[in-house]
Amino acid sequence: MDRLAIDYQFLEQQCHVIGDCREQAIYTIAGLDFLDRQRAERFLTLYQAEIKGLDIQVAATYFAASWRVLCTALQYMVSLTSSRLNFNLENLTLQIVPVRQFPTIFFVLHSSSELTWPEGEASEWREAQLGSFYKETLRPVMETAAQVSGLPVTQLWGQLPLGVTYYLRQLANQLETEEQRNQLRTNYEYLRTISPDWFGIRRNPFVLKEILVDNPYSPGEKMPLKPTCCLAYRTDTGLGYCYSCPKLTKKQREQKRAELMQQQMESSSK
Repeated sequence: MDRLAIDYQFLEQQCHVIGDCREQAIYTIAGLDFLDRQRAERFLTLYQAEIKGLDIQVAATYFAASWRVLCTALQYMVSLTSSRLNFNLENLTLQIVPVRQFPTIFFVLHSSSELTWPEGEASEWREAQLGSFYKETLRPVMETAAQVSGLPVTQLWGQLPLGVTYYLRQLANQLETEEQRNQLRTNYEYLRTISPDWFGIRRNPFVLKEILVDNPYSPGEKMPLKPTCCLAYRTDTGLGYCYSCPKLTKKQREQKRAELMQQQMESSSK
C-alpha cells in the first residue's frame, strides 16, 4: 500500500492537533509542566469549572478522555502516512479552547516538522512507536492526573478505548480504499496486543470485555457499556448517569433508556 501525506486538516478538525496556539484559549499549559503536581492541579481545577464539574475527579476523567483524539491521530499515522509528527510531551502544549461553547482540549505542536519512520516494514517498528507514545507521553500524564485527583489510574485509562474506536470508525468512513481501511483496523487490533507494561498497569486498556446493551439511539442495535465511569453524573449539567455507564443497575438502565427514547420522540415531533 502506498502511504499517504499527512492530512493536517483532518488532524486539526477531528483530532484537535494544531501548529499554533489559539488566541481564544481559556488556559494554556506546556505538556511537561502538567507533570508538576501543583500545575496539574491548577489546570484541572480550571478545567473543572469550565465543564461544570462538582469536583476535581470529574475534571480528571474528562481530561483523560480528551486524549483519545491524539491516540487516534497516532493510529492514523502509524497505519497510513509516509511520515509522522512528534507527540512527545516536550513538543506539546495543551490548551482549553471553547468550541461551540464546550471547553475542548487542543494539542499544540511546538514543532510540526515531519519525521521519517524507521527503516523496514511497519510490522517491525510499530510496537516501539505505539508503546513509546503510551509509556513516555500519556502514561506520566495519566499517573499525574490520578495522583492529583485521587482516582485509580485504571479509571482514567478506561476513558480512552470506546472513544478511539469511534474516531477510527469515522476516519475509516473517509478513506478511499478498502486496503486503507483494513490497514487501519489491523493496526488498531495490533494495539490491543501490546504489553500492558507500556501503560504501567496490569492489563492493556484497549483490551475490553465487551458487554452489549440495547442502543436507545438506534433501536434494534446494540452498544457496548463503557469500561469505566466518566463521572458525568457529577457535573452541574443535569445529564445524570450515561446510559452506558457500568455503574447502572439493569433497572436503572432500562429507566434511562425509556427516558432517552421519550426525548427522541418529543424532539422528532417538533
